[in-house]
Amino acid sequence: MPTDHRRVAAAPPPGGWTGRAALAAVADTLGLTVGEEILDGGSPARVHRATTAAGEELAVKVLVPAPGAVDGHDLVSFRRKTHQIELLHTLAPRLAAHYLPVAHVLDGDGWSACTTPFYDSADLAAPLRASAQGVGEFFHRHTALVQALVLDGYAVRSHPAPAGHLADVVVGRFLRRLPALARALPADLMNAGRLTVNGVPCEAPRLVLERLTGRLADRLERLAPARLMAPAHGDANTRNVLLSARPDAAAADFKLIDPRGSVEPWDPVYDLAKTLFSLTVWDPALRTGFSVRGSRHDYRVGFRRPVYPGYRAAIHRFLPHLASHQGLSALFHDDPAWRERLLLTHDLHVLAEAPCRLSDRKPKPDLDGRDSTPAELALGHYLLGTLLINDLAARLGRPGDVDAERHLALVTDQLP
Repeated sequence: MPTDHRRVAAAPPPGGWTGRAALAAVADTLGLTVGEEILDGGSPARVHRATTAAGEELAVKVLVPAPGAVDGHDLVSFRRKTHQIELLHTLAPRLAAHYLPVAHVLDGDGWSACTTPFYDSADLAAPLRASAQGVGEFFHRHTALVQALVLDGYAVRSHPAPAGHLADVVVGRFLRRLPALARALPADLMNAGRLTVNGVPCEAPRLVLERLTGRLADRLERLAPARLMAPAHGDANTRNVLLSARPDAAAADFKLIDPRGSVEPWDPVYDLAKTLFSLTVWDPALRTGFSVRGSRHDYRVGFRRPVYPGYRAAIHRFLPHLASHQGLSALFHDDPAWRERLLLTHDLHVLAEAPCRLSDRKPKPDLDGRDSTPAELALGHYLLGTLLINDLAARLGRPGDVDAERHLALVTDQLP
């Protein structure tokens, strides 16, 4: 399906563009009848179901970025997503076949929108929420995802990894976003050099990361990827993998949405870590909200209620599952530190998501209907990220392999 690109010249309404006004401009341009809003997402874009005059169902995604939106939540990234998908149709056609087609792209003055066919689906983690027995089904589905995303996608190209890649891309992403977080969270927390999280004395993440890129820089560099690969996705959280809702759907019946919006070489471990992060912190936080107690320099953080029978088991099986995958073993044959890099990237995903939550103003009701504010979600991510990065830095400073089971238990112990 070729994408219909359009420039919308409509003048902004009094007071400037809002999501509602931009959605109306899209509906008027394409002749759509707009229906219910889909809130099950983690980006600041607003998504609605809509119907064309011919009766075709679409999903319409509209972004009017908030002031101070972090990278990845900005218009530039949003507009590049289609270019990334188009590139993959040339580079990795077997992977590209799994992307939900983009039917329309509309750019206005300060906003953008796109449409895709509406796909009746559930997210990748849905089997884990159904029952504890859903763990096997989750990994069956995830194996198919690894085949398409990593082996049919990332692996089609190889590029030398530049020096300092981890410090710039993984560590630097959080540090670049830190000023936005400092403006929103309590000053006494953000200015503190030390704090206690869940009874564990910790250093502020900025200090830990300074040590990782300074005194422990050699250790960090040993975790660097042997190579970068094709830009297959870059934001493979569980909600960006849509499982077909058909009862007879095969494991390979899934669609991908919302890539990072980059055509630069990338590390597949970044996406593997993003899926793990979805299970440990991101998805539970968006669905249940955080429970945070304490103030100043002493906090206890967890989730509000038990809802995920399979998440804990899936988290602890995740790295062994990847390590036993023959295709990944071959891909990482000369990259022995990929599992430790995955843990580091996971922990930085937790920290870097804190300022991301400030950009997403959509309602986030939990299972009891109670909304989580952007600041509440940002605080929870920051505190759990603080706990994780302190533990990992300590483990990286010791000889021997990192005990992933004990490291991830810092989060799974918070899961009911």
